[in-house]
Amino acid sequence: MEKRMTEIGPRLREERTRLKLSQSGLGAIGGVETNAQGNYESGARSPKADYLLRIAEAGVDLNYVLTGARQHEPGSVLSPPPEAESAQNEHLDKATHQLHRNLHGLIDALYQMTLLIELRAHDTHDEVAKKELDTIRSDAQDLAEASVRLIFVTSRLA
Repeated sequence: MEKRMTEIGPRLREERTRLKLSQSGLGAIGGVETNAQGNYESGARSPKADYLLRIAEAGVDLNYVLTGARQHEPGSVLSPPPEAESAQNEHLDKATHQLHRNLHGLIDALYQMTLLIELRAHDTHDEVAKKELDTIRSDAQDLAEASVRLIFVTSRLA
């Protein structure tokens, strides 16, 4: 996990620079404070799924940030096959749409769960319980991040 965060950070900074945005500007678009944006770019923290979805709407190439591959690279593995048959494409479109619907639901549920876990961890004085809740919260964030990555990778297939 730590290695992946440090790889995402510089690419996130590169995208912010490409869009001619300050850290506070991209942070505001993503719904986070400037210090959180800096932590994402330095690799100190991993961005949450809701932040990633917001900055994607502002033009950030999430495929590049998350995988290191640009969306429009010619000959990319993610490019759709040129001679795919219509029936296969229709089936792929339906399966991708279903996957995306399910992943969006999963991301929302994970986000709600992390909020509830953070509240419970704040209310408890049991250090063992706090550590367990933090592990669950971290795992949920990792799963949400992987889900966002999967959405963007599979959206190139349809």
